Amino acid sequence: MDLGQAMSYAGLGREEMLSIPLNDSPNRGRADLRQEIAKLYPGVSPDEVLVTTGTSEALYLLFHLFLKQGMKLALYWPAFQALYEIPKMLGAEIIKVPVGKSLRSSDWEPVEADFYILNQPHNPTGACVPDGEWTNLKEVLLSKNKPVLFDEHYRFLDLNSTLGETGVSPKDRFFGTGSFTKCFGVTGLRVGWLIANREVIERARSFKDYLTHTVSPVSERIALGLLQNRNSFLPGIQSEQKENLAFWNSSLSELKDILSFGEVGGGLVGWAKLKPGISSEKYCDSLLHKTGVFVLPGINFEEEGYLRIGFGERSSVFREGIIRWIQNTPIL
Repeated sequence: MDLGQAMSYAGLGREEMLSIPLNDSPNRGRADLRQEIAKLYPGVSPDEVLVTTGTSEALYLLFHLFLKQGMKLALYWPAFQALYEIPKMLGAEIIKVPVGKSLRSSDWEPVEADFYILNQPHNPTGACVPDGEWTNLKEVLLSKNKPVLFDEHYRFLDLNSTLGETGVSPKDRFFGTGSFTKCFGVTGLRVGWLIANREVIERARSFKDYLTHTVSPVSERIALGLLQNRNSFLPGIQSEQKENLAFWNSSLSELKDILSFGEVGGGLVGWAKLKPGISSEKYCDSLLHKTGVFVLPGINFEEEGYLRIGFGERSSVFREGIIRWIQNTPIL
């Protein structure tokens, strides 16, 4: 979106936009925005919400509060870099739980760690927890009696519902990080959040004083409007998400260097397997140079032989990109 679109979707007129005071927002985030975010999580109160500068700050805060040298952290692999690079910086040992076609409770039964992360819809693969697995998954994680982070950045783009299931439950130490910015196409707003019990939120709020301190009041006001009015525009975004994914799947047979593609249950990314012997980085560089099509090499996720495909583009642009790719397959 551009600013005009975001203001329109948020129900913000020019006069109200121009009258937003440019003093600091509250350190926790404005009260009505925290209330709107709390509504996304059953049983969560606004006092259990901390508004942050993107999910990046929320992750940074939580990891610094809980992780120490030598602790074991378990997460699905491959993984979004911030979920393991910050813990590694803090001295944590990373336990890699391989991602399958979907995210299952059985994946976690044999895993013993001090802290667990479940990123879903999963980045980079797009795998999700099936509806029938949620109860078992929560029971398995509860039995560990350790803190769990549900990183649910793509929750607004579940393929089967208007808002995906959540595992967040502060009373059980099932913490949450989230945002809408990628899902709505407004990443520049830099608005995210941390969900936790009041004691953790208070500690995170104090720590946040030494990082960004507050989120922009302009971003927070637009964010409030977008969340309140999302049902008026999110179906259109979900429709394009599904259209792009369907076009990609229908084009796979013409992309001769790709052997397979994982099942996407939600979000804006997926994981494609390359033919053996192809350097993912060289392939992506060549593709970008020849066609202007940008995909991420698997080696950026420390897994060679794969590509991360993004679906978060206007359908007309996405189709044009795939057609260019088919007509100009990189020669390495």
